Amino acid sequence: MKTLPFFLLLAAVVSSCSQSGSQANKNTDSLKTEVTSGNSDACFLKTTGKDSVMLQVHIQDTSISGDLSYRYFEKDKNTGTISGSIRNNIIHAQYTFMSEGTQSTRPVVFKLQDDKAYEAVPDSINPEGIPVFSANDATLKFDVEPLAKISCK
Repeated sequence: MKTLPFFLLLAAVVSSCSQSGSQANKNTDSLKTEVTSGNSDACFLKTTGKDSVMLQVHIQDTSISGDLSYRYFEKDKNTGTISGSIRNNIIHAQYTFMSEGTQSTRPVVFKLQDDKAYEAVPDSINPEGIPVFSANDATLKFDVEPLAKISCK
């Protein structure tokens, strides 16, 4: 008869752990889908001196599209489109842009957090001059100066 109370206690502990685990997953899932659920539009801007970066995104489920523009003082501006995916509030996209009359494509990565967009810093640049980012989102490094959310025009 001593084994029955032990099994009841064990069942209560297992049930409690699975409920708290599912609650934690619900909280984490709501954070993950906060920005990415359904359809949404967002615009972000960073201005440093005479330089600016503007990001406009349209999010539909886990797909993302939009416009990205880099305007650096006394340098050619890069204006183009992005297309990719978003997962856990991290955007992985291809940026297709015109610069000096030539169309180019390169990867870009942004993290959306607290009404800000943080651009990832590449781990390296490959021999063709294309930025290379870590495949593991946990090891990505981001610029400390974010783009701030603004109203879309």
